[in-house]
Amino acid sequence: MKKLLLCMMVFCLILCCACAEPETRSASNHWNIPENQKSASDFERADPFIQYPGAIQAVDVSSHQEQIDWAQVRAAGVDAAILQLGYRGYTEGGINIDPFFLENLEGARSAGLQIGVYFFSQALSVEEAEEEAAFVLETLNRAPLDLPVFYDWEEVTEGRTSGHATTQITDYALAFCQIITERGYQAGVYFNQAYGYSLLRLEELRPYTFWLAEYEDYPSFFYDVDVWQYTSSGHVDGIETRADLNLIFPPAETQADKE
Repeated sequence: MKKLLLCMMVFCLILCCACAEPETRSASNHWNIPENQKSASDFERADPFIQYPGAIQAVDVSSHQEQIDWAQVRAAGVDAAILQLGYRGYTEGGINIDPFFLENLEGARSAGLQIGVYFFSQALSVEEAEEEAAFVLETLNRAPLDLPVFYDWEEVTEGRTSGHATTQITDYALAFCQIITERGYQAGVYFNQAYGYSLLRLEELRPYTFWLAEYEDYPSFFYDVDVWQYTSSGHVDGIETRADLNLIFPPAETQADKE
């Protein structure tokens, strides 16, 4: 009898778990930030791009793309570029400038693209995130930007950040973004759905620009985002390798605009 009761209890527990709403979705509802109101019908594929009314196309690039013909990129229909400014090494932890950053900055600006930058972080502390922000500012040397400076923290399983993907990365992002904004630049945070649902305290980061990586036909992430990276395997004239493609959404309509 005890065995029968135990089996029934286990069966009921499994049934309840199967019927429950996914944790990421239910956990997301308590954040006091705008929800994503976009639907699949709002988007249209026009190879090599996905289009959304009022949004502009952007590429994000690094030394992996090597030499880029920015005039061809612009002519292909790309309006903006988010350039890797630098990175922290994932083994030794040294900070480096992207070897193609200055060339890409000059080329994209000459071609008339809007420009933003990102830093690939492997920080293990707030102090290291602050060090990365200081490096970004020193490298920019007050150069004007049209788009934010993005903080891109990613776990590298074979590197120094292995097993370090915790909610503490919100503290790193906050420290980085605060220093960036104090110098007059916009700041933003790059993340995927897993980080957005489970690791980042999005409500605290809401003052900054959200850049989501989700490789689907439309962004299904529960919350509203400002930039959507929709593929890592795009093909654009002027870039020999595959490239990340993004949509930069227009600002959300305010109540005053509606009235």
